[in-house]
Amino acid sequence: MKKLSLALFVAALVALTTTTFAQTFSIGPRVGVNFANLTSDGSDFQNNTLLVAGITSTYSINEKAGIGVDLLYSGEGAESNNFGDLALNYVRLPIMFQYFFRELGDDFRPKIYAGVAPGLLVNAEQGEREVIDNYNKFDFAGTAGLGFHYRITGGTWLNTDVRYLRGFSNVIDATPELYNQHVQVSVGLSFGIE
Repeated sequence: MKKLSLALFVAALVALTTTTFAQTFSIGPRVGVNFANLTSDGSDFQNNTLLVAGITSTYSINEKAGIGVDLLYSGEGAESNNFGDLALNYVRLPIMFQYFFRELGDDFRPKIYAGVAPGLLVNAEQGEREVIDNYNKFDFAGTAGLGFHYRITGGTWLNTDVRYLRGFSNVIDATPELYNQHVQVSVGLSFGIE
């Protein structure tokens, strides 16, 4: 009888632990577009629409708060009459504090968030020319946004986000200083880990 009770207790503990973990951590793909630009004094840059794609994850600290961490390939840069099409491609690691409205078990959960989004430059092209050596390899940026999670099935969520990113690092060692900025619209799926 003791062995059966112990086995039932262990089984219940494992089930409770995996269910709780699945409700508090999720991970999945994300894809969207950046409406990217560079800010500078006296510049003539215009928006460039580029791809963003990668992995998104959320860890819920409690009913209302969570930490979001993404790993994204982020197309950035701008268009200019003087420079042509400038594509700066980064691998970014946004780390964000998220505040959720409604309860953890609800199917629809709006959210707001803010955090940092460091990036590593992996490619830079001006028109057809490779120009990565002319640009700084690291970009530190801040980000903030809003969106919602919508439960599709038990542990699968549809995520939508609109976020703003503003670079704090000069992307080039020259005058005038240039800083990344973009508005990102993305959609993703996240799956509870069991």
